[in-house]
Amino acid sequence: MGAAVAVYRLVPVGPESGATPSVRAELASMRDARVWLVLAGCAIVCGSSLAAYSFISPLLTENTGLAASVVPLVLVAYGVGAFIGSNLGGHFGAHRPYPALFISAGMTFLMLAALSLFSRYAVVTVALIFLLGLFGMATNPILIGKAVGYAGHAPTLASALSTSAFNLGTAVGSWIAGYALESALGATGPVLVGTGIAALYFVPLTILMLKDRLDA
Repeated sequence: MGAAVAVYRLVPVGPESGATPSVRAELASMRDARVWLVLAGCAIVCGSSLAAYSFISPLLTENTGLAASVVPLVLVAYGVGAFIGSNLGGHFGAHRPYPALFISAGMTFLMLAALSLFSRYAVVTVALIFLLGLFGMATNPILIGKAVGYAGHAPTLASALSTSAFNLGTAVGSWIAGYALESALGATGPVLVGTGIAALYFVPLTILMLKDRLDA
């Protein structure tokens, strides 16, 4: 209910009429390689942070030594960070998207790497999880905006595919992280998987930036 009120109060009313995009126009607009680079980024960014987040409970109870009753409070910290990060990412991404994307990508990688090294320390771990939510989710509104912008006449399809890519990355990242959890790496395994996936994010992001500069 609160979210519905916020959307009603803050989201501007769009035009009452406009051209309805056709299926052919939607599909034709998806030929732009930049759209697929953005979708790859969407999958990677969620696959990295949520590979760790999906199995954060065993990390907190086994490595950090926190009681199971404290885990929900730590998840709240992640959620607060994600809320702040999404808002800041949308704000700064509207003006300087690539610095915002690269900074968020770099910090997400560093937070995951630090979490794999310092998960034995409770205060540090909670702070890193908060920052993981902040930086890990900061890129999402920027990526969706870019996908819609590149798609041109396919805003509906691009937006839907962005969400699908986020979910695909979450599913694949969590699936791999589950195997890592059962390996000799134990509770640290999912975080290491997330760190490895996060490193891949720079590949589509760099290619996308170079293509934009060449087309400018």
